[in-house]
Amino acid sequence: MLKSDLRFKKTEKALKDAFLDLLLTTEISKLSVKTICEKAQISRNAFYQHYETKEHLYQSIQIEILLAIEDACKPVVDNIENITISERRQYLDNILTAVDNNRDKIHKLLISQPAHFSMAFRDMLIKSISKPNETFATKVSMAYIHIFSGAISTFISYWLLETELSLLEAQEQLFDILENLGDHNTL
Repeated sequence: MLKSDLRFKKTEKALKDAFLDLLLTTEISKLSVKTICEKAQISRNAFYQHYETKEHLYQSIQIEILLAIEDACKPVVDNIENITISERRQYLDNILTAVDNNRDKIHKLLISQPAHFSMAFRDMLIKSISKPNETFATKVSMAYIHIFSGAISTFISYWLLETELSLLEAQEQLFDILENLGDHNTL
C-alpha cells in the first residue's frame, strides 16, 4: 500500500510539473492531455486516474497553492483599533513570504491565465480577511477589504511578471506603497 501511495504521489507530481512547464510556452486552451502525459512520461490512463480534465489539473494546482498561502493571510492582531506599523508590516510580509514560497508555480500560472489566478487569489484573500473581521470590535468595511485584496493581488502579478525584485525588495515596495496611500488603521 505504501508503495502505491508513493507511486500515486510521484505520478501526481510529474503531471503537475509537466503541466506547469508547458504553460510557459503553450496556452492552456492549446494544451492536450496527450502532450502533458508525454512531457510527464505518464500514460493517459494514469492521467485520468488523477484528473478528469486538464482544467481539473489546473484547478488542483491552483487550490494547492492558495491553501498554502491562505494561512499567511490571516490578521496578525486580535484588535485592529490600535494596530501598529510593525504589525501592518508583519501582515504584508507574511503574505509575500507565502507567495515567494510558491513563486515558481504562481509565476507559471500567471503567465498562463493571469486574470484567472489573480481573481482566485483575490477571492481567497477576501475570505481570509472577512472571516476574522466578524470577531473584531471595530469592523473593516467590506469595500476596503475588496480594494485591499485587489491591490495585493495586482501587486503580486506585477512583482512576479514584470520585475526582478527579491522578496525583501517586494516587501519593502508594497509596504511603502500601502503606507503612502493613507490611513491604514484598518488592517
